Amino acid sequence: MSQTINQPRALNLPKPKPPIVPVSSDNVRDWWALFVNRKAYTRQSANPHPETGRHYHYQPKNKDDGRPAELDPDTVRKHLAGWLTVGLYAINSQSQRCKWIAIDADYEDAFFDLGKLKTELELDGVSAALEMSRRGGHLWILCEQPLLAEQCRVYIYNVALRLGVPIKGASGLRDGIEIFPRQDKLGTGEFGNALRGPLGIHRANNHRYWFYDAPSDITSQLSYLKSLKKLTESELTRISLGMTIPEEFLRKSISVELPPRSFDPNRKQFSILDYVRKPRRKASGNYYTQCPSCAQAGNDRAGDNLAISISDPRKYKCWAGCTKEMIRSAVGQPIRRP
Repeated sequence: MSQTINQPRALNLPKPKPPIVPVSSDNVRDWWALFVNRKAYTRQSANPHPETGRHYHYQPKNKDDGRPAELDPDTVRKHLAGWLTVGLYAINSQSQRCKWIAIDADYEDAFFDLGKLKTELELDGVSAALEMSRRGGHLWILCEQPLLAEQCRVYIYNVALRLGVPIKGASGLRDGIEIFPRQDKLGTGEFGNALRGPLGIHRANNHRYWFYDAPSDITSQLSYLKSLKKLTESELTRISLGMTIPEEFLRKSISVELPPRSFDPNRKQFSILDYVRKPRRKASGNYYTQCPSCAQAGNDRAGDNLAISISDPRKYKCWAGCTKEMIRSAVGQPIRRP
């Protein structure tokens, strides 16, 4: 006689605490020299969003003036130790250059594609470090000096195309690698997209992801990264000579007409349309554009998480779960409570 075995109910067990490790001043100095290209940064929330369960990134603000906080050595020390987790922006908006290039892959066969890319890069004389991640991996290229973001992107794009590695967003692809820096250039006041800083704790599972090819401790990992051959400007110019990104692989933007705003001169009004990118499309009575809160966290690369009611732009919703408070804070217009 067969028996039916009931599956045990999932237990709502507390998440394990992140492992805290000692960090030396040399560790902080080395990490800073390798990865910090600008002092703007994000921080991953220690607590999950109550509705989505996701640990979103946000820009910390100074308590005094509400401006974005700047990264400092003490924050880096806490990141490496495991007390908090920072995200880094690739491009310095003043120079349009980046100190590192990162390839993020978190789809089926991601590791196979990262392996192909690593081998192909090595044939070009470019060293890359493979980092574990929660759903795939990151491939990091470190630069001898900050290099033009546009030139970095053109080179990696062409390497991926000649290998047949899918690129997320290209020709409408939803799965594929993501190349950091995500932009060729930044405008005044723009940050681009952030990526979780290496060797930090991922708050979703309180796990630290190490680089392959080095022992799993902070000092050994940083020693390995310091020993890697760094990409120089002359090398990048040589190996990317004549390269462009084919137009058919570039994401096409869609122009959407916006209705004129009603304006009451006697009342200061907030309109989300004043603070977001021009909508990419409209459907089902809504405009769809990039969510500012998602963008701060390096998400919403497709640029359509935020739905804004056409008939009443006061109504808007992020389909990734960002709250109105998070969105308003991301555009520098926090909701003031009585």
